[in-house]
Amino acid sequence: TKLFNEIEVEPTIEGAVKAYRLLSGILNPEEEKSFSLRIWMHEEVTTSDVDSMEATYEGKVSIITSYYKQPTIALGGKEIPVVSSGNGLYEVTHEDAEITYTEDTELQNKLKQTEYRYAGKNPDNYVKFNNELWRVIGLVNTPEGQRIKIIRNESIGSYSWDSSESSVNTGQGVNEWSQADLMSILNHGPYYHRTSGTCYNNMNNATIECDFSEIGLTEESKSMIDTITWNTGGNGQNNITKPNFGLTSHFYNYERGNSTGKICTEGVWCNDNVTRTTTWQGQIGLIFPSDYGYSTSGGNETNRNSCLNKELYHWNSVEDCYRNTWMYHEKEFRWTITPFASVNQLTTAFLLHAIGVIDSMIVANGSSMSILPVVHLKQNATIMTGNGTIDTPYELSL
Repeated sequence: TKLFNEIEVEPTIEGAVKAYRLLSGILNPEEEKSFSLRIWMHEEVTTSDVDSMEATYEGKVSIITSYYKQPTIALGGKEIPVVSSGNGLYEVTHEDAEITYTEDTELQNKLKQTEYRYAGKNPDNYVKFNNELWRVIGLVNTPEGQRIKIIRNESIGSYSWDSSESSVNTGQGVNEWSQADLMSILNHGPYYHRTSGTCYNNMNNATIECDFSEIGLTEESKSMIDTITWNTGGNGQNNITKPNFGLTSHFYNYERGNSTGKICTEGVWCNDNVTRTTTWQGQIGLIFPSDYGYSTSGGNETNRNSCLNKELYHWNSVEDCYRNTWMYHEKEFRWTITPFASVNQLTTAFLLHAIGVIDSMIVANGSSMSILPVVHLKQNATIMTGNGTIDTPYELSL
């Protein structure tokens, strides 16, 4: 029963009784597989079976190979191999995605295209941007078409997603990205203008001084960033802890859905009058929860497909899933751009938890939250040099 589907094949040794196929598949460049093979005597054989005791048992493992041309995809004009295991660039399909934020068939189809995402514990997806190390999330879908999406390799600090005065949602902030404090800091404030200023980091509009004069965006970097329509849908009434609602593909739908972060109607945590939207036009945002899910390669015990069929809320129970994604960092809580819809408050958004799951947090919380800016490059952005390693990152040009 250990044999590959017990597929019997034609024996290659003269006189052999039977032969079976052990494995069929593809070895990627520099990849190897190891096997332990054992021969077992039937349980009825005893030491009195003289013919069995001094016999020679012959077996053979045949490796039948053929050349396989690894598929590639053009990423910024550079041909990148597409892999099916380990670290690298993976194909991600969305034919069955439910895009409900719009009834425009053309826009829906743009978000259902096949994407290409970097996955694994440490794929070669480093890119030099803004005179810093960033990493390529992949060639992803946007309502404007496919774009290269990148994320800063390190946090720019710990700040609130949003905060509010005490009379609004008890000072815990508002989970609407188009009006969020962090959105403003990244797109109109000190980070965008590479200056120092004031940032929010707690409830009741509490502020701290923040200095981006060394790490804010340069003019050259801003010229490479595209202004796109970010989908900012929330989970609505869907319970992300349940099997039918919390998978990576479900989050892809929520993010591009017609539900916002508002499903409650009354209460002290539910009294803002902010208009809710499911899209936002801008340049600098954060990751989606689905970006995290698609960044896993899986491992030896639980493969990528199994991870993608495991609720993101429960990934902490499967180390193969969260330990084999380059987005996970065990000491960081990272904000996402996606609002979390709660039945009693309008003040929470999704985050990548330090234990490896997608969870939610009050948006005013800033003391322990890491901010990793995310941008989409303009369509004509080109990879000029580099191989994507940390020592020789990709270098960009327009």
